[in-house]
Amino acid sequence: MHFELKPKYIMKRTPILLLIALLPLGIAQAQKLAYESATQTFGYKGDAGNWVINPQFQRASEFEGGARKWAVVKLDGRWGFIDVDGNMVCRNIFLEKDIARQAALQWEAQTEPGRWIYPARNAADGRWGFVDYYGRWHYQPVYEAANPHRGTDPKSYATVRKDGRWGCIDGRGVLVIANIFLTADQATEAGQQWAIGRNYYKWRLATTHPQTGLWGFVDYLGRWAVQPLYSEITPFPNENTYEYTQVKQEGRWGNINRNGETVTLPIFFTRDQAAYALRQYEHGRALEAWRHPVTNPADGKWGWVDWSGEWRIQPQFQDATHFANDTGLFATAKYDGYWLVIGDTGEFLSRNVFTLSSEAWTAGNEWDTQQELGHWLYPIMDPGTQAWGYVDYQGQWVIKPTLEDAKLFTNVWNDRVAPAKMDGKWGCIDHTGQFVVKNQYNTSAEAYMAGRRWAEGKRF
Repeated sequence: MHFELKPKYIMKRTPILLLIALLPLGIAQAQKLAYESATQTFGYKGDAGNWVINPQFQRASEFEGGARKWAVVKLDGRWGFIDVDGNMVCRNIFLEKDIARQAALQWEAQTEPGRWIYPARNAADGRWGFVDYYGRWHYQPVYEAANPHRGTDPKSYATVRKDGRWGCIDGRGVLVIANIFLTADQATEAGQQWAIGRNYYKWRLATTHPQTGLWGFVDYLGRWAVQPLYSEITPFPNENTYEYTQVKQEGRWGNINRNGETVTLPIFFTRDQAAYALRQYEHGRALEAWRHPVTNPADGKWGWVDWSGEWRIQPQFQDATHFANDTGLFATAKYDGYWLVIGDTGEFLSRNVFTLSSEAWTAGNEWDTQQELGHWLYPIMDPGTQAWGYVDYQGQWVIKPTLEDAKLFTNVWNDRVAPAKMDGKWGCIDHTGQFVVKNQYNTSAEAYMAGRRWAEGKRF
């Protein structure tokens, strides 16, 4: 089937006597395009100036062709073409002049009717079908939209829309690609794959189910290769040569392969998190070597999953942070309103006594770097008594909570001091909890300056 037509301008040698014999006949049949200003229409006049074809066309062109001459004309807003006697060879069916001219070239070449077909719209109901070069319906107008055929038989195809979705018909009018695609471009891409007959097992295109609106993937025949189960999806990248992609189900993201098999469960909050988990899988990282904090969709509790989306630390926390690089040995979690340090297998490395996750993280870092227990002390308020004391990185009381307020220790070891408040006044305590700077100051800043002077005197 040939659809891109180019006129041939090859003149064969003709004996001079024959040309002279035919010349009077050509002059007698000569018709020149003319305009009738009274009716604002076009027609054709002979050499004598008389109307040979009465003015009736909105637009028209000069006659073309050889033995079978023709001219494209516009009537009632549509284009067709006439012969030298003014007969409408191709009824006015086309929206574009160039298409009517293509049809005329086919008629001039005496191509078999039906080898050349073109989409046309039925003025009566607005439906689209395909006509031959006479303007007769070759395929009945049953489509909401249609585009010209591409390619050559037996793999020519045209994109058509029906019930709001696009598919493809072949040169015989048979629907070879189901009308499931959202756009004509998508159907065209599927048609190209069908025409070259490759990537059948790889090619996937994202589309929605017409009834449910959920997303899935179809092959180039428009059949579901991955069932429409997802509220959002990411197209397969790199021209469908990539094996995996992200999908969203019930508000969470996971990963599937091109056959719809789950690679990572839909547990991740964002598409990027799911893609990051997929990279762990592709790089061959062991499941137990990766942790990611997420909430349980059932109750909103936080836990940690591996890259497959399976729980590695059960969800029981009010909040949670990342393990360092998702492979570290500790993270922080909020439990009963306070933060603690948690190990990579879920064990509690400290008591839940910290007000902020950053405080718990500092404690975790002390544990991770194997600092001497008690080297690091942190001011904590006892929830029961509202009194302040100091804990080590395990969250155990080193200085009992008897103070009215307390601040961080400054300096290290023997010259450590921390502003502390007792009896309404600020002073400084050492790492044993004893006041080494008397509590006589109104502010912690004043006590801090006094504590620095004391520490400088103690330094050795």
